[in-house]
Amino acid sequence: MSTPLSEIGGLLDQVGFRKEDGADGALIWELPVAPHVVNTSGGLQGGLIATLADIAAGTAALRIRPPRSGVVTSDLSVKYFRAIKSGTARAVSTIVHAGKRSIIVQVEIRNGADGELAALATVGFATVDFATDADAVPQR
Repeated sequence: MSTPLSEIGGLLDQVGFRKEDGADGALIWELPVAPHVVNTSGGLQGGLIATLADIAAGTAALRIRPPRSGVVTSDLSVKYFRAIKSGTARAVSTIVHAGKRSIIVQVEIRNGADGELAALATVGFATVDFATDADAVPQR
């Protein structure tokens, strides 16, 4: 049976997103530049860079949440500095604020080939607690 998590995972795989653990324990998300993910100028499409930032930030935010809780994106801001036209875009996240109700994450997106900063994102999340079976909403 498919779940929303497996469905989004399948989509990420199709597009080419992948994750790896960095040497310092940081989680790194990557998106290789390929014909199906570039804009008319040959650079990685801006919406996919924003998606990469959201995924990288969300993964970092989830790592600090307790079990049976999660996050939902409340805002996303991306500053684009230079195009990534070959190689891989690499996203590394840093938690800027972790409160009871919100988490703010900064994401640096760098060109994997030369390490140059290509975009900088700030992603805000609202924290959510998943209902237990006893708290489930009654069916109509």
